[in-house]
Amino acid sequence: MRRLLSIIPVILVAGTLGAQTKPAALVYEYADQWTQSLGAAEYLEQAGFSVSALPLDQSPRDCRADMIFFGSFASQSPAYQAYMKTYAADLARYVEQGHLLVQMVQADQTEEVPPFLPADRKAKRADQDSDKAFVLRPECPLLSGLAKKSFSFHPRVTIWESFVDQEGFEVALAADADAQLPALMECACGQGRMILCALALDKKRFGSFGEPTDEIGGVREVFFRNLAAHAVAVRNRAAEPLVESPSPPKVIDFVDGSWTLVLLPDTQNYSQHYPGIFLAQTAWIVQNRDKRNIRFVLQLGDITNNNTIKHWENARLALSLMDQRVPYAFCPGNHDYGPNGNASTRETLMNEYLPYETYAAWPTFGAAREPGKMDNTYHCFEAGGQAWIVLALEWGPRDSTIAWARQVMADHPGRKGILITHAYLNNNDRRYDHQDSVNPQLYNPHLYSTPGGVNDGQELWDKLVNRCDFTFVFNGHVLGDGTGYRADRNARGKNVHQMLANYQMRELGGEGYLRLLEFLPDGRTVQVKTYSPLYDKYLLAPDQQFSIALDF
Repeated sequence: MRRLLSIIPVILVAGTLGAQTKPAALVYEYADQWTQSLGAAEYLEQAGFSVSALPLDQSPRDCRADMIFFGSFASQSPAYQAYMKTYAADLARYVEQGHLLVQMVQADQTEEVPPFLPADRKAKRADQDSDKAFVLRPECPLLSGLAKKSFSFHPRVTIWESFVDQEGFEVALAADADAQLPALMECACGQGRMILCALALDKKRFGSFGEPTDEIGGVREVFFRNLAAHAVAVRNRAAEPLVESPSPPKVIDFVDGSWTLVLLPDTQNYSQHYPGIFLAQTAWIVQNRDKRNIRFVLQLGDITNNNTIKHWENARLALSLMDQRVPYAFCPGNHDYGPNGNASTRETLMNEYLPYETYAAWPTFGAAREPGKMDNTYHCFEAGGQAWIVLALEWGPRDSTIAWARQVMADHPGRKGILITHAYLNNNDRRYDHQDSVNPQLYNPHLYSTPGGVNDGQELWDKLVNRCDFTFVFNGHVLGDGTGYRADRNARGKNVHQMLANYQMRELGGEGYLRLLEFLPDGRTVQVKTYSPLYDKYLLAPDQQFSIALDF
């Protein structure tokens, strides 16, 4: 799980130029449509630069200045665009001769890729903003004196138009702790340096976006003072060596002919606080059902947070977007039972807001364990040339529920089983086991007062999963990093893939992340991805994107 570290006050340490002659900077800035302000020349002068306007009718190869500085959103200017058409290659040569080139935020609509990059460097912008910046290299000279791990100086945009791809750069700041979205990066070209920045530190105000917080002043002063010292170091061939950051992992492309199973993990915080995110998730599923060949959706429990009318109204509205469009199943979690969602009873409002009558008419619906109740159900569908059966079981399934599930599987030979239940696999890749006194058992179903008896993950394995023809078990519930995976051979000698996915501990109740399982046309390979329609972003860590092989 990405942890947002607390913001520590800025410690300002002025970059020292010593007895050196002050660096000279040629500046081009533009009062763009968003911020409608300037500021670069003033801030550079305050930091110790000798500042002049960049001559737009002269090749930069003839310039003697230590640095050329392009202000934020200069790419909106026709004059800038004409300059780049004429002199982009000369800018690269200017850097190679031992100078510094700095380019601040630009809009991807007008300049997706900086035109002056050498052939062996890559940097691509996207329309992705962030309200926080993470310091990845605190030892970077440009960040010297910034005693922080992350900072934010605008409620909407601290980082504008972050980069989504880079090669050959050292990344010092990014919009995420995994460096997937670089925001301040530097590369060496010949004897000089190029700096690309996605922070509009050179703008006095943020225009229609509103005024930034006071914190921008501290970050700005650190950046420009350090930039002055860095320009001198580059001029004197004394700049510290760079360490190229590895390119971020790539999103595995969707393969034509595949089909997709979508996991919708704990939606409890969306139902309570962020119903719009819940709607965005299900709307994305419907909008992409054909493009992604989405054949089924599985909600993994804790549909609501407190088992209250308002929460169930929000959940019902979001799920109903998929009605008669994309088939889905759901299982109740502990928060869906009892007063205020405390799981002290097995009473739930679920059956009033997600009524049996709605789903019983669907062609994928099999049956419910108890007539008129959706606590325990099974569903059948076909995809990828395979017949599947989904068992959706209650929180802490009772022994009688397990017996019913075994009979359902026995009655459907030839169908590959998918089990969803709220609590099964822990985030240490071990099944919950209340008899295990060594490994953590936090939130094990046996720790709740739910009546009628419960079974945890290991008991479900022993009594149900190991005995039947299941291919997958999916669950939510668990916090920590919210991920877990293991594969075990069942009594039939077939691998059962068991997977935890839960994002409720992230900001905004989960940031809209879904788990996508894409079944490739070979009938064996499954690509597992984690995607947020809210951010249009994938998580690319090894526990968020990986492939598994089926036994088929």
